[in-house]
Amino acid sequence: MKKFDGMLLACDMDGTLLDSERQISEANIQALRYFTEQGGLFSLATGRAYAAVTDYIDLLPINAPYCLLNGSLILNAQSKVLHCAGMPEQTPILIEQVLSAFPQIGCEVFLPDQIFVCRMSAETEHHMRVLHLKYTCVSPSELPNPADWCQINFTGPASDVAAVRTFLAPSADTFSTVCTMSTFCEITRQGIGKGSAMMQIAADCMVLPNNIYAIGDSDNDLSMLQKAAIAFVPENAVPDILQHATIRVRDNDHDAVAHVIEYLDQDQNT
Repeated sequence: MKKFDGMLLACDMDGTLLDSERQISEANIQALRYFTEQGGLFSLATGRAYAAVTDYIDLLPINAPYCLLNGSLILNAQSKVLHCAGMPEQTPILIEQVLSAFPQIGCEVFLPDQIFVCRMSAETEHHMRVLHLKYTCVSPSELPNPADWCQINFTGPASDVAAVRTFLAPSADTFSTVCTMSTFCEITRQGIGKGSAMMQIAADCMVLPNNIYAIGDSDNDLSMLQKAAIAFVPENAVPDILQHATIRVRDNDHDAVAHVIEYLDQDQNT
């Protein structure tokens, strides 16, 4: 029996696995190789779309399903779609309401293999350009069936996005909302998040609840940190997330994920 047999580690990317330059340190890569070689299951859990993770996939020893777009899309270790959450039937109406009420707000719609932009904002333009995302501009009425969607993002200045979040509050029984940064409001179907995806992956891999571990630093990581047997949080996390840590680890510029593996390694030796 190997040291980490039966363990699942769900790992956020930005602010956690990636450093401030959006790179993965060699120490993190080597630690994850050790973890998987010793039987551990490593799963990414990110808000990014697939096109924004492809540069990293080959660097990582991913040997379990992983989730994108805040848990709304689960791929297997070979990057084939296993689960797509879909969005409620009334989602296009919600988009039209938000875009009508907030003329400066941009809107991004994510499918497993496509990105649509219903309105361009400076924040969406930057998002698409920096992450090299290909997209198609459409009107809300031209969007495909929302049952095939994963997530929508409303983007804009922080004050406008805060107002959008307030506007969406009455729809909390239908939609789940997180803000990984002040200029983005990310919407999935209610009940869908990194936590639900992590538990689905654990069930698919027959991992027991007491062997599920998670590390993350932001608002969209909270659901998986709350469901994990041990919630690891890097020191650079926002204060609201730090208070949910079972264990605080080094910040993302000092090999936070390697620190998690060090902890698990020592724990198995005691």
